[in-house]
Amino acid sequence: MSWRRKKIQKANEPQRLFLENGSILTRRARQMLQRGTLDNDDNRLVMIKKKAFGGRLVRKICRDISVSSMVSGHKNFLKLLGCCLELTCPALVCEYAESITVNAHHQIDPTLTWNKRIKIARDISNSLAYLHTAFSTTFIHRNVHPRNVFLDVKGVAKLGDFRNCVTIPQGESFVREYKLEGTYGYLDPNYMSKGMITENVDVYGFGVFMLVLLSRRTPGLDDELHPDFLTRLVEDGRLAEILDPVMLEGDFAEAELCGMEAFFLLSLKCIGLRGQVPEMMEVSKELKRIERS
Repeated sequence: MSWRRKKIQKANEPQRLFLENGSILTRRARQMLQRGTLDNDDNRLVMIKKKAFGGRLVRKICRDISVSSMVSGHKNFLKLLGCCLELTCPALVCEYAESITVNAHHQIDPTLTWNKRIKIARDISNSLAYLHTAFSTTFIHRNVHPRNVFLDVKGVAKLGDFRNCVTIPQGESFVREYKLEGTYGYLDPNYMSKGMITENVDVYGFGVFMLVLLSRRTPGLDDELHPDFLTRLVEDGRLAEILDPVMLEGDFAEAELCGMEAFFLLSLKCIGLRGQVPEMMEVSKELKRIERS
């Protein structure tokens, strides 16, 4: 695999990439996203991911670069344009896309309509299905979370951040790791208790992601996303209690409300509350059907 390296120099020197002042998009403990432009590409707007460096983080950075390079041709992945390893904190240069989250709790943008939310879900399900099926070994993302989902100017959702990605060898159904990676609230219980990494790790995380899109609540902080509460909602027919009230503003056709219910029930299947957990390809096909209904 190969990728292009881009130099980042001071603004008063010949350069290929400019970092814009005051352009920090998000800042986390070990990563910062910043906006910049490429001056040799019609001032193309780009996103720069700066990562903390040292120890086992080196392997994570290399993994992110490697997997990003493999999937950059797919429209539902954040495209890697190049990288700069000469900095104190290595930087990855990616196509520019906006985060779907709006605050430190990574709540999704409340202005996203129902139609945009279901399209985001379908796009990300496509990317996960691709990771699971497109290569001779199965790739598990292991951190399906709103902060790793971005929207380009055309409204296409893209999955990014492959630092925690692992592979399952051909002919095997799982690998085992006892050091948990991912985000609390999105972790498959089987992975948490036994360290088993299967495709279900991503399916479970995606199911929680669907619930977040539907409710704009935060897993682990809101009791309304606890499995016991969700089960009671289904039993009592109280779907409306989980829906984001901002999303519900305005008039909806009966078909759209039915779509929300089908979306909710599919999310419960993904987290193991309604029958057998589906594969990501099945989830993607069902989301396409719901979106078109």
